[in-house]
Order: sequence, then structure tokens, then C-alpha cells
Amino acid sequence: MTTDQDSPNDLDFSSLSLEKKSYVHTSYEFAKPDNLEKVLSESPIVFLPVGCVEYHGPHLPLGVDMLIAEAFCHRTAHVTGGLVLPPFWLASGVLPLPHGIVIDLELLRQNIRSILTQLAKGGFKTIVLFSGHGALDHLYVLREETDRINQNFEEVRAFTTVWNELNFDLDGDIHDHGAKVETSYMMEFFPDLVDLMALEDDPEASHTGVYGPNPRFTASREWGFAMADNAKNRLAEEVRALQRGAKADSWRLLKGLVERLQSGDLEIVGGTRTHNKDGEERIILHFYNPHPQSKYITGIKKIQIDHEEIDLSSGFLKNASMGEGHTDTEIKKLGPLSGFYVRREQEMLLELSNLSLRSGSHSIHAEFDIAGVVSVQAEGNFVIE
Repeated sequence: MTTDQDSPNDLDFSSLSLEKKSYVHTSYEFAKPDNLEKVLSESPIVFLPVGCVEYHGPHLPLGVDMLIAEAFCHRTAHVTGGLVLPPFWLASGVLPLPHGIVIDLELLRQNIRSILTQLAKGGFKTIVLFSGHGALDHLYVLREETDRINQNFEEVRAFTTVWNELNFDLDGDIHDHGAKVETSYMMEFFPDLVDLMALEDDPEASHTGVYGPNPRFTASREWGFAMADNAKNRLAEEVRALQRGAKADSWRLLKGLVERLQSGDLEIVGGTRTHNKDGEERIILHFYNPHPQSKYITGIKKIQIDHEEIDLSSGFLKNASMGEGHTDTEIKKLGPLSGFYVRREQEMLLELSNLSLRSGSHSIHAEFDIAGVVSVQAEGNFVIE
């Protein structure tokens, strides 16, 4: 007897089966003890795909990040040898959109540490922690934990990366959320799970969970294959280097990615004066990200207004954009594990309660730390009424 619950999306899963069939010989969960011993003897490599369940628009499944990570790991394992664990689907930094599931960073750390430690003790010499989820606080924890394994196990090389890092020097669009890039990956890996007709028939239309132009008019399986093949080849090179004894460095590719995607200054677009319920004056500075990619702000180096440095000790950052849910992030608490996202064409509000400004035009110079890798500025003039 068939019910709606058996096939909730009314999709043909034949392509999913084809992709999954290719996993059989590289799956940790399918390996019998003698197979596992052979892997440990000949190619002691293990991949842990990490993803999440997160809304990616009306045209994609909730498990995009997990599915992409799993597919990458299996395709790479076919080249390098080794086994792929079942995907770890609990993540931090999940967008506050419908139906996502998020865990705090400490719980993520505890789980990942336990898994990696057991893999190292189990005899694997090369451990690849591969994330399909790109939140930088989430990735920071993963990198710290692979570094910890390298410190504690002399013969083990553990390495963290994410799909967009592996393509940081590939021409063309390499990163987004639910738009051209992730849709193209899914068209390559699991085409029957992509429903472009669920998107508006308008190139300018916007959709919740889609950060980028309407992928109905931009995504293609050809681009998905090009990105996947390039990333697979680079990951295979990284694995081979680790097998030859190269030092594991989970931060090198991050630097290249952040320099490519998150460089470029913010714009100062205005300032407003407001008062709290006690009548205390507050100044709110409005910054705009004109670039096609998000910026992850991990600190504010300085802000000068009319050439005088401003005290930021009581300042807050806010992102009032739909679906963000960022409110009252204290500037003094910013850091790699507590950064602040301002995505493409969004405004970031910086609220200062200990600043009073006269009405009229003011100059500003601001410097922001991005992901602990690069700095960007915002410079210009704004008007306070």
C-alpha cells in the first residue's frame, strides 16, 4: 500500500539511486570487518562529510549541504581510496529560515571531537573532515578540532575543508546559498531533487533562502560538473600530499577563499538619531554590503567620526533583513566563533549609546575584521537630522 508519506515530494528518485549506488564500495557503513582491515592496510583514509538541514529555497531539498558533502567525499574516495562515513548532519550557523535545525558550537565541538578521536585511535592515518555547510563559526570549530587531532596523534594527518574553498581560484561563480552554485551542484549530483519550476518565471524574482539571482535562469548541470570535478581533483591532491607526509593545514585554503569572496569595502549609507525609553540618545550608523557575497565580521578595529576615534565598548550590530534574525550583537563579543553576517545587498546597523552628534554632515572612517583573515573599510560622509 502506498501513501503520501512514502513519497512526500512526488519525485522520481532514479537519479538519486544511481548516485547512491556509486557509494557502495566506499561507504563505511557497508564495509565488513575484512574490508575495513584491507582499507587500513592499503589506504587508511577516512572522510567525514558534514552538512545540515537548512532551507535553500522552494526548489531544493532541506539536506542540500549534507547531500553535496557526501557526494564530494565518495567521488574523491573513488580516486584516493579510503572510506566515507555517513554524513554528520548537525551544524551550527544554520540560517534562521523555516525548518532548519541548529545546534550550539560547544555541542558541535564535543561530537566532532569524539568522532575524530575514535577514527584516529581506530587506525586511520588521513582524516578528511569535509563540510558542505559554509558558516564560518561552524567551520572554525571543525578546523580547531582537526588541529587538535594532529597535535595529539603524531602519525595522523587530519584536515578540514569546504567545497567552495577547493574552487577559490576557479573562474566564475563558486559560492552562494540556494542560487546558481548550489543549484548547479544538485543538478549534477541529484538532478531529480531539483525543481526549477518551483521558482518564479522572472529573472529578477527573489525567493526566501536564495541568496543570489534566480537560479531558474542561471544554474546548469554543466557548471555543477565543472565545479565538482575541479574540487574533487584538488581534494584528491590534498589527500595525496597528506599521505606523503605533508603537514595538515586547514587554514590555507580558507585564506584564499575569504580574500577572494569577502574583500571589498562596505559603504556608509546614512545615520539616524533615536532615543530609548529613558530618553537616552542613540546614534545608528547604516552600512551597506554592495558585493555579491556575504561578509563575516569578526571584529571592528576602529571607527573614526570627524577624525575622532569612537568608543565601541557599548556598541551593538544589527541586521534587520528578512530571515536574518540578528539583533543586539555586542561589538565587544565579536570573534571567529561569534561573528556577524551582512550578506549581499543587506544593511548592517551599528548602534552606539554613548555617542552624541550634532545635526548635519559627518565624515567616517571604519575598519572591520573579516573572518580573521582580511580587513575592509567604510569611508565617506553621512548626515544626521
